Amino acid sequence: MPALLKVLFLRMFRRAECRIAITVTLLCCLIAFGETCFKFYGADVGELPSAAYAWAWNMDAMQVNASRVYLFFVMPVAAALVFADAARQDLRSGAACLLASRTSVTTCVLAYGITSFIGAFLLTFVALVLLQVLALVAFPVEGTFEGYLGMPMYLDLRTPGGLFAGIWNSSPYAYNMIFTCGAAFWAGASALLSCSLGMFMRRNKLALIVPAAISLAAFVVLPLVAPRFGNLLHFYVMYPKLNDQVISVFRFIATPCLCLIPSVCLMAVACKRGRDVLL
Repeated sequence: MPALLKVLFLRMFRRAECRIAITVTLLCCLIAFGETCFKFYGADVGELPSAAYAWAWNMDAMQVNASRVYLFFVMPVAAALVFADAARQDLRSGAACLLASRTSVTTCVLAYGITSFIGAFLLTFVALVLLQVLALVAFPVEGTFEGYLGMPMYLDLRTPGGLFAGIWNSSPYAYNMIFTCGAAFWAGASALLSCSLGMFMRRNKLALIVPAAISLAAFVVLPLVAPRFGNLLHFYVMYPKLNDQVISVFRFIATPCLCLIPSVCLMAVACKRGRDVLL
């Protein structure tokens, strides 16, 4: 397994699809950062919020539309594009058969899934960390105000009571890092689903957009049909929302883990089918 993972990771970084995903993600990060800076054009330094609050991924407070577009449309596709379609490509070319003959079908399937998940996780994690670094360049480490668009609010007047409120009050950068890891995990889960679906779909490129299509459909339909279930969507826990996030820490951790179940089941079926999945 370690040797196979090394081979797959080296191949991942050489793929044109991976480079496209990185380029698109970096472009979205720069646009989101530029949009955040533009909101404070001409403002006095004393009116600037801290870099923790002006983080472009804090999209509701900063009203950063580029971050919303990236979250809803770009991130799941870019995450899957890193490596999720490689399994089906290797199945078609016969390379997967060669790898399985030197290891096993189970090892081969797991290696593709692990590489897809980690590749998507790293892409999103590095992108959001980059947004935080850019915020540190443009905004003070400890800003005077918690506000935007010329409507400041003193930090000591607002104490969020939502998810990880204590961490937000004591260490806002650690608070941001929690959501960075959470969003990266969701991206990895989306890529893993694309990878597992691609093992059974003839058109592997279609599998790249299936998770994004399902998420968007649920986002549009569930609030209308079943509002209670609409609040369970992962979009609401992938970025800071302060008082609006009243869910428990257990749900924050357990929900993405539960969403891994379909991917794990599909990969288990692929392993059980043995060499039939390679045909």
